[in-house]
Amino acid sequence: MATENTLDAVDSHWAVRVVDPEDRVTAVRYATSVLSRIGAGDSVRLPGMPASLPPLASAYALAGRDWIDFDGSGAPGASLTERQEATRRAHVEAAAGYAFTLTAALPVEMRREDHSAMLHRTLLLAGLARVGNKGNDFEQWLLLFGRAALPPVDRNERWDMVLLRRVVELWTHVLRGNGPSGLRQAMEIVACIREERADRESQLLAATLPEREQRLRLHLFSLFHIGEAATDVLLFRLHAEPERITRQVYGRLLLAREASAGDPRLDATCDWLFEAARLVVEARTSQLELLPQGKS
Repeated sequence: MATENTLDAVDSHWAVRVVDPEDRVTAVRYATSVLSRIGAGDSVRLPGMPASLPPLASAYALAGRDWIDFDGSGAPGASLTERQEATRRAHVEAAAGYAFTLTAALPVEMRREDHSAMLHRTLLLAGLARVGNKGNDFEQWLLLFGRAALPPVDRNERWDMVLLRRVVELWTHVLRGNGPSGLRQAMEIVACIREERADRESQLLAATLPEREQRLRLHLFSLFHIGEAATDVLLFRLHAEPERITRQVYGRLLLAREASAGDPRLDATCDWLFEAARLVVEARTSQLELLPQGKS
């Protein structure tokens, strides 16, 4: 649970302070009401969304990323005292909770055209929900808006959109508390990506203008490694492998961040996905430690 001091510290972050305090209160109150309605199964949006809601959602996400410190204290092997780690976790959790509530309250676009923004939002929400202890709220959000957020895969779509769609769904399975059935679906997604990737990627690149090819290659490379990071977490959940899971996921997402230059959505989301993945790994490790030796 976040203490009052923790919440004050998060609210004191420079990005959050850009938004007027009264506007912050109004935006959070509105978002909380929307989330309450979603929890009750009501998908009808409340009128009068505050103009400050979108920038405040981004501000809390940015504040949380600063506390995650992907390249510093949040990296595997970083030397932190128990108190420092607890402080970091508390601030990250508080920022994630606010960012999730505000982002989940944004209107859901039902049109299929240019659906990438909705997919990116869903991927971010998956990470924020795990880190901010908003799993139940995310389940309700998916229950109401899942078909809009994750429509059935259209094989006639460009490969980059198909890959993004599958990577997003893969992470939603891996980060949630789904049992064996959800993880089986995740394995099916991994199989589809690996079976189709070589041919579909080659076809897409062959049809791309030369001046756009390098940027597209980097985008596909980034998406692939984000998907592979989810696959590593999935295999750990299923079989407790690989052993160096945290470092392996970190390496995948580090590559994805570096290749995502020009797409801040992926860069930012990688931070949250890593923090969420670490929580999944810690939870699974704790379960394994409770089992009799030799069992998994």
